[in-house]
Amino acid sequence: MIFLNLLNRIFGPKKPLSRQEIDDHKAGLGNTHDIEMKVSDSKFNADALQGWESSENSVKETMASSDKKIENFVHDKSDGKQSKNNGLILSFSLFIVTMLVLIVFTYQGNKIFDEQSQSISEVKERPTRIEEVDLFTEIAIEKQISTDELKKSDVTIDEVEVSNNMVDKSDESNIKEDHFSEKPNRDDEKIELPIHSSGKISSSSKNTLVYNEAKEMYIHSLKNVDYRAYRNRPIKVNDHLNFGTPANQASENETQDFQQLETTDVTYIDYLTESAEFFKRGQYKIALKRYLTILDTYPDDVNANFYGGLCYFNLGQFDKSTLMFRNAYSVGYGNFREEAMWFTARANYELKNDLKAKYMLKKIIAEDSFYSEQAEELLETIVK
Repeated sequence: MIFLNLLNRIFGPKKPLSRQEIDDHKAGLGNTHDIEMKVSDSKFNADALQGWESSENSVKETMASSDKKIENFVHDKSDGKQSKNNGLILSFSLFIVTMLVLIVFTYQGNKIFDEQSQSISEVKERPTRIEEVDLFTEIAIEKQISTDELKKSDVTIDEVEVSNNMVDKSDESNIKEDHFSEKPNRDDEKIELPIHSSGKISSSSKNTLVYNEAKEMYIHSLKNVDYRAYRNRPIKVNDHLNFGTPANQASENETQDFQQLETTDVTYIDYLTESAEFFKRGQYKIALKRYLTILDTYPDDVNANFYGGLCYFNLGQFDKSTLMFRNAYSVGYGNFREEAMWFTARANYELKNDLKAKYMLKKIIAEDSFYSEQAEELLETIVK
C-alpha cells in the first residue's frame, strides 16, 4: 500500500499550484518543497509561478476580481437567455390567443350566416297570407257568423240584375249572373264618396266621434260601400292555364301537358260581386282569398276588410279577424262600425280575452247599437 502511494506521488497527476501557494512563495512562506515539486513536475505551474513572481499584485486579490467579472459575464448571459426564452413564451402565448380569437369570431360569423340563411330560407318557404288560407279549418257551424246575423237595412231594397263579365276558371266557381242593388239615401239625402270628417266630437252624442256612412249598395243582399266611382284600377287575377298536345298529334302514351301563368284584369265591382257570391254560399276559403286579393290592390277597402274578417272568424282565425274588423270602418266610412265592434267582441270572447270582450260589449250597450241586446246576453256569461 505504501509502495502504491509512493508510485502515485511520483507518477500520478500533479495538482496545480493554488493562489495561496503562489502568494506564500512570493512572500517566502509555506512549504517550499511541495511548491518546487509541483513546479518541476508541471510546465503550467512553472510558467504560472514565473509570471506571478514578476507581478507585485496579490494573486488571490487579482484573481478574485477576475472571478467576479467572469461571474457577472456568465450571469448576464444567463439573464439574456432567460429573457429570450421569456420573449419566445410571450410571443407563443400571443399567437395562441390570436388564433383562439380568430376561431371564435369565425365560428360566430359562420353561425350568424347560417342563421340568416336559415331565416331567409324559412321566409321563402313560408306561405303567403293567401296561400295559408288552405291550412285553416272551419269552426262548428253553430259558432259561425251567418249572413242572417248581419245588420239589415231598414229601407226597401229592389234587387237590380247586373251583368258580370268575369268567368272564374276554377271548378268551384260556376257562378251565374250576379245581382246587386243600391241602397236609397234616407230623406233624399245623397252622401257621395269619399266623405271627409273633421273627427270632432258631436255635442249631441255621448262624447263619441261622428262616424259618417257612405253611399251603400247591396250585393246578394249583403251590404257594401259603393266604391264604383272610385275604383278605376282593375284587380289582377292570376290564372293557371293547362296546355297539351292535340289529340290527333299525340300518341297514346305521350303527354306534353304544361301550365302557363296568365294574368287577367277584372273590374273591382265584378270581382267584389263574385266574392260576395262565394261568401253567401259559405265557401269561406275561396271568398277570403278573393277579399285578400282585393286588399292587395286597395288596402283600405272596407268591404274586403269586413267580409274578410268574417271569413277569418268562420275559419277559426279569431286574432286575424279582429285585425280585419279594425280596418273595416273609419270616421269617414262608418257603415260597418256596429257590426265590426260586435264581431270583434265575439272574437275576443272566443280567444278568452275577457277584458277586451267586456270592454267592447259595454261600449256596444252604452251606445245602444243594433247589437246591444245580444251584447248584454253575452256579457252576462262572462261576468258569471
